[in-house]
Amino acid sequence: MTTDASLTIGYLSTHYPHVTHTFIQNEVLALEQRGVEVVPMALNSPSSGDVLTERDERERRRTFYVKAVPKARMVAVFGRTLVRHPAPFVSEALRSLVSGGLDVGAGLKAFVQFLEAVLVWNHLRGLGVTALHAHFGQAPASVAWRAARFGDRVDHGRWTWSVTIHGWHEFATEDTSELRAKFGSADLIVGISDFTRSQLLRLTPPSRWDRITVVRCGIDLDTFRRREPRPPSSPPTVVITARLSPEKGHMVLLDAVADLAASGMEVQVEVIGDGELHDEIVATAKRLDIGHLVDMRGAQPPQAVAEALEGADVFCLPSFAEGLPVSLMEAMARGVPVVTTYISGIPELVVPDETGWVVPAGNPTLLASALREVLASDDLGPVLDSARAAVEARHDQRLSAVELEAALRACHGRGGDR
Repeated sequence: MTTDASLTIGYLSTHYPHVTHTFIQNEVLALEQRGVEVVPMALNSPSSGDVLTERDERERRRTFYVKAVPKARMVAVFGRTLVRHPAPFVSEALRSLVSGGLDVGAGLKAFVQFLEAVLVWNHLRGLGVTALHAHFGQAPASVAWRAARFGDRVDHGRWTWSVTIHGWHEFATEDTSELRAKFGSADLIVGISDFTRSQLLRLTPPSRWDRITVVRCGIDLDTFRRREPRPPSSPPTVVITARLSPEKGHMVLLDAVADLAASGMEVQVEVIGDGELHDEIVATAKRLDIGHLVDMRGAQPPQAVAEALEGADVFCLPSFAEGLPVSLMEAMARGVPVVTTYISGIPELVVPDETGWVVPAGNPTLLASALREVLASDDLGPVLDSARAAVEARHDQRLSAVELEAALRACHGRGGDR
């Protein structure tokens, strides 16, 4: 455990805990093991499907949920804040309302985020906390940015705020999410890959590039231990762990599986995850006459994912848009060969002919060819060894926590000018 001066920091995300954001929970707990006191906060309350373990339940009980604050208490906080700090409250409220220009909806959304920011500010201020970190550049960063700005004005002190940026979905809305303004204000901007850092450089004034750092997501290497060598399954098992959403490429995988089946190679597909495409995936598998080959497993906690990987012959993630998926790290750590796509930060970890197989996104023919090559190989050992070594070197959550702790301490220790 670190012996540095104490640091207490509010940690804000959209949901916490959340079944697809276990990396945030791992990060929070790893920081706490190093002596950082974390105040978990989330805009939205978790669903029952997000609280799958005792650890999830413990985190749920100690998290401040912004939108779950009782309406009477919200009104009391807003009223008290307006009476005690009328000028900052009114000016920041108006600033939010006019930020959308002629787009009234955007202005109202910004105003609601300002009110949420007041709730976050009030909660942290009551705990004596003036440091705030957000995960994702959209709503959490908007609220954290406004909370720190309001805190600066009201408290006549130095609030600091930082943000971790992951990838595609944040940059896809860079204009409506006001990323340039946020990055010009943040005291620290963390990217999870070199690709992410390149996009941060694109949107951040060069004079503030020193605020940008790369801290790669980490996994628990004890949970995802290298499995013992095993004979191939019959039929072979392909596992995909991902949200059931359009950018993850499930439909391309189904087309590839149908292609393999047509050539006489049937594979069993285990789909781990939940989301809006569930019914469409089931219907597509039925239409392609491979419904009997597709097992919809639903959302699973990390230990169950590790157990599913124990019996996998290949892990496939044919995404169209990503940051750098934790699921790839987990599969590679377990000793499962991975087939994925050449996008965003993925090639920083999955290197063709070295740590895995990479194909262009959206091409089921090439995806089927890569799966066929992996399943036909009788000498995967060197690739699996290199894959595990790459994860150990760059994605051990203990090492990531050390790097993140150092960046957060430097940021919230020195403050800075916005």
